Amino acid sequence: MRLEGARVLITGGSSGIGLALARAMSARGASVTITGRDPGRLSAAASEHPSIRWLVCDVTVDADVLRLRDRLVAEGGIDVLVNNAGVMQFFDVTSGFPLDRQFEEVDIDVNGPLRLVDAFLPHLLERPSVIVNVSSGLAWVPFVTAPVYSGAKAFLHAWTIALRAQLEGTSVRVVELLPPVTDTPMALGVATPIAPMPPERVAAALLRGLERGHDEVAPGVSSALRWFSRLAPSLTFRLLNRTPAGGR
Repeated sequence: MRLEGARVLITGGSSGIGLALARAMSARGASVTITGRDPGRLSAAASEHPSIRWLVCDVTVDADVLRLRDRLVAEGGIDVLVNNAGVMQFFDVTSGFPLDRQFEEVDIDVNGPLRLVDAFLPHLLERPSVIVNVSSGLAWVPFVTAPVYSGAKAFLHAWTIALRAQLEGTSVRVVELLPPVTDTPMALGVATPIAPMPPERVAAALLRGLERGHDEVAPGVSSALRWFSRLAPSLTFRLLNRTPAGGR
């Protein structure tokens, strides 16, 4: 696909992979809107890029998502929806980690993409468009110390496959980005045998995948996780979680 002139919406765009995607797509000539909950962080992220604008939207709030949709559709709509907003919490279930924080993680990582697709799909079906769901290599092999996050990404992976099948033959293309551990604030404290991938490399991999018509983009070690999780699932699980802290 050509990004020049495309209108792109990226949730969770104030840092990390979301911001790297915004910058990369903007450099290709796209008009990019990033969203998040913190106006200060959004403003700082967009300040050096005139083709990136920001709007506050909490993906856990129905009214926020509908307000965002109505505004963007009134302005001409979007061509690319990137469901990127997410949080990852490390905890041990035996320590009494608060249930409301676990529910919050599900609401952001699972229900957020559901809300965005539900809100924007009727509009996207009217034009050639792309939905990009950002999951994780952990969709194939979970981190023990990030149980909700790993489960959420496994859900997102399965849901994306089903969504793609249901939308086959329509104007909407469905793509999944499955990054490895990436050098972002979310991954601080995660110990892996391979250095975290810079978010710019993740963004570049997605753009290559979009250009080449790939449905799944799994850069770096994520590609290996996909195959080893099928060939030797128990061994792969043990290797990924072999540190004393279970992957941290």
